[in-house]
Amino acid sequence: MRSMLRIGVAVLVVAALAQPVGAADSQPSVVEKSFTSDYGVEFEVSLDTETQVMEIRAKNPTDERKKSGVALSVDDTTTYQSEFELSPGETWSKEIQVQQSLNALETIHTATVSTYGTSAQFEFTHEIDPEAPEGVAVPYIADVNVTDGTIDGEPSAVARVTVVNPSVQTYPLKLMVHTEGTDGSLYLPSVGSNESETITVELLDERGSEIHGEARLYAGEFEEREGGVDQVGFVGSAGERTETWNESYEPVAAPWSDDPYEYRNESASGGESVAERASGGREIGGVPAIYVVGALTVAVAAFVRRR
Repeated sequence: MRSMLRIGVAVLVVAALAQPVGAADSQPSVVEKSFTSDYGVEFEVSLDTETQVMEIRAKNPTDERKKSGVALSVDDTTTYQSEFELSPGETWSKEIQVQQSLNALETIHTATVSTYGTSAQFEFTHEIDPEAPEGVAVPYIADVNVTDGTIDGEPSAVARVTVVNPSVQTYPLKLMVHTEGTDGSLYLPSVGSNESETITVELLDERGSEIHGEARLYAGEFEEREGGVDQVGFVGSAGERTETWNESYEPVAAPWSDDPYEYRNESASGGESVAERASGGREIGGVPAIYVVGALTVAVAAFVRRR
């Protein structure tokens, strides 16, 4: 069995630390700040750190028509901007759900509201539940199709893997595919905000055969659970429909490690889980060894795709 890698102006800061679920409410859930733009337009901004809804209100207190505008960036990515004019005494308001624009790889987040000559920044903590992103848009593997194709002009079995990024954020994604005949095929998807990409993955299995495998999408170290984004199992052959199913992200030994992980079809391995197979049957206190070793080095922070 072979392995193969393919590299296919002032700033006013307001800190508002949201409490983790179940923690005591020692911080106010709504944080507010007021400021005035260089054109004399008065702004009031509030952020509910529990619902992560932001409200921006502007008023022209002068007796002249004033130019104004506002921009919002979440985790250093611009998510909203608007230009407008206000007559004397006129007001303007906008309510924005910040949560859906969060960077899923971060725990401490920022939301910055900017206007002419000034801005206000809110900082808050939000941990993503790996089993329930709670409205946070996360990249995911949308489809796997096993077929025949060509790689560098040579005929080859391939898997066409479609990755979707429904977020305004962009991520340094990596895609690793294992099959019974391929000990790790690595690609680097470049999926922009609200875009998708289909990657043709070279497989070393026999063309035309039924191919079992799994695809992992991650944005950290391959052998660590932290940064895991999505995992999908699949079985199919050229000319036939490829079946896919969701799997919990499980880290395994990388192809470049001293003892790389080898995929085996679960139906042919006595129903062993990926972790049990990756641990070679070795357990510590009844737990597959790979979990115990991994727990010593990294906190659990996997990200599950939003469907």
